[in-house]
Amino acid sequence: MDNEGKIAYIQVLLNNEQAEEAKIVFSKIEPQNTAAYYLAEGKIEQKFQNWGAAINAFNKVLEIDPENTEAQHNLHLIKNILNFWNPDMFNP
Repeated sequence: MDNEGKIAYIQVLLNNEQAEEAKIVFSKIEPQNTAAYYLAEGKIEQKFQNWGAAINAFNKVLEIDPENTEAQHNLHLIKNILNFWNPDMFNP
């Protein structure tokens, strides 16, 4: 299976909530400077709540493909998670 096939397979694994296996398959791919590669990396890091690595990967996608709506959406989602503030936590 070539790298494009592996990246497509990773997407299927992530859609089926098999993040561990997706991470293993991703680790066997030669690094490449493509939007698809960084998008897969970002999604895997996001699944494991590695927010910094996910943000970096999605930003790389946007450097390569500034109109990539999936990367834009995922960055927005992560920023909302990181900026979440619950005032009730501070009012005992």
